[in-house]
Amino acid sequence: MATSRRFRTSARQIDPLSWFTGPLVPISFAALGLFYGVLLAAMTWQDTTRPWLQFAAAVLCSSSGVAVHIATRPVRRDLTWFTASLTILPAVAGMILSAIGYSDSTLAVEFWWAPGLLALMIATLGPYIPVRQILTVGGGATLVAVLVSVALVHPASDRWGALGTAAIIAYPPLLGLVATAVFSYAVVSTMIRMLESPSRLIVAGQTVRDEAAEQVERVVIAKLTARAAPFLEGIATAGRITPADRALAGQLARRMRDELVTQSNVTWLDSIASESRLVVVDPDRLANRLNGAQRTAMRGMLRAVIDTPGIDSGSLMVELREAPDGSTAVGVSLDMALPEGRRIMHLAPYYLTLRTAVEDLTIDRETLLKLSFNVPKDDRG
Repeated sequence: MATSRRFRTSARQIDPLSWFTGPLVPISFAALGLFYGVLLAAMTWQDTTRPWLQFAAAVLCSSSGVAVHIATRPVRRDLTWFTASLTILPAVAGMILSAIGYSDSTLAVEFWWAPGLLALMIATLGPYIPVRQILTVGGGATLVAVLVSVALVHPASDRWGALGTAAIIAYPPLLGLVATAVFSYAVVSTMIRMLESPSRLIVAGQTVRDEAAEQVERVVIAKLTARAAPFLEGIATAGRITPADRALAGQLARRMRDELVTQSNVTWLDSIASESRLVVVDPDRLANRLNGAQRTAMRGMLRAVIDTPGIDSGSLMVELREAPDGSTAVGVSLDMALPEGRRIMHLAPYYLTLRTAVEDLTIDRETLLKLSFNVPKDDRG
């Protein structure tokens, strides 16, 4: 099971915050590829009758890195097979365009820059898709680009023969493909071992937890008996019970009962609302259906929003409803405008953490201030 997970999980899925703090990897690779392609295209200006094609090809290839950057923004969904294929398509087209430009030149194929640039663009996908997608998407892109390029370049450069030319062209992208797959597998494997290994931290044992729970219970009981104790002391001092005492005793009993019932109906979400102006719409107490990881991630996100300077927590609303299939639909909205920088840098890390705990998190890409997700019936706490 763990081995299968290593091939089905991407580096960003298993460690989302690290890749949020380093979002410019694809752009950096694109800039490096553009510099490399333009430099070598300029150096081989005299070797082709259509040198402008090489500059166009370099720009087209590098645009794959830009596409990956746009498709992997923090609030977007993970790359699918189709999306990953679309992002690598410009790199394949750019390599083929470069091959067309060199098809009538005498440039030695071993000095051709385009295969190396394709390898860089395949590497940009490394953190964002699992190993099996890297091998499939990257391998397919390499196969198509190499076959078409050999057909175009080989007739003009017959020094190495068809197989030799194919090997020289395929070497850089294949090397990049293998390196990217190994990178993804190594990162995911390391993180899985860290997440599944026993913690070395000393955590509170059952005795400590029981003592803490007992202390909380004492505080609650003290609050509930604060009204009754003076009344009982008065009766003990007087030595007799009057009809007025009986009426007051009935009122105190009803109040204590109501408070106990209210306390038993309070959810963990209501406890956050009691400390702020957060609006909770949860008539069926569905918040208790969330498991520990979902509660922790959601509590952290709500605390981050409430503690943000300049935010009125009264405009923050959390609503939970039961769906027809038995799952729990959760919606969070904040009716307030925030600068884009604060929205992304302050809130996006909490959204990414919440995404690791739920499977269908949907975020409003325009404001980042509205989100929703579902808790399956069989995934309750």
